[in-house]
Amino acid sequence: MNRARRCFLAAGILVMLGGAGIARAESDPAVLAEQLDQQWADIFYDDRDSTKAKRLEDLLVRARALKAAFPGRAEPMIVMAVVLCSLAGVDWGLDSLSRVEQARQLLAQAIDLDPRAMEGAAYIALGNLYWRMPGWPISFGDDQRAKQYLANAVFLFPTAIDSNFFMADFLIDQGEYRQARPFLEQAERAPIRAVARVSDAKLKQEIVEARRVIDEKGGARSGFFARLLPDFSAK
Repeated sequence: MNRARRCFLAAGILVMLGGAGIARAESDPAVLAEQLDQQWADIFYDDRDSTKAKRLEDLLVRARALKAAFPGRAEPMIVMAVVLCSLAGVDWGLDSLSRVEQARQLLAQAIDLDPRAMEGAAYIALGNLYWRMPGWPISFGDDQRAKQYLANAVFLFPTAIDSNFFMADFLIDQGEYRQARPFLEQAERAPIRAVARVSDAKLKQEIVEARRVIDEKGGARSGFFARLLPDFSAK
């Protein structure tokens, strides 16, 4: 894609995002992706919204446009993958498995481009997909690969709230409560990030519930990424 076309697409994305933050963002794909990610969180956590699927579809259009404008950047791929997973869960149907597979490929590409993008979000999301999805012959679920991806995120960002929380969340699901506790405690100590206030605040609530499960060494709870996809009890 030539420079003129990239500039044209970037300008279009700024218009779609609205006025807020445009002067600061200019054409920085990381900032634009953060804005889309915040919009995703607003939609994802609004349980009263009966138009969630439509809003996610509109957001997916903007994420695709951002990816087209910056094909060599990981951040747009990550946001697009997360939106695809959310759509698959909100409107589960014949297209859902293909959406999840597309998300998996986007996240793998994002890791190849920049594994540190958005604080290791591609590793975290990919780890959750391998954990939550059923295994062969239905899909690609694999707990060992899930654990490795989540461990990679912690290695890159050992004090971050999301890398530690999702590592703990996975270990709790595996019944490894003692191993999960230090990751959960680190997530609890981590501050809420200015660029992810909504999702981090929700993670803090999830941490309280996860601590209860660890203390009781069991108990039902619905994890963060469990909201994205149906509950596949057998993998």
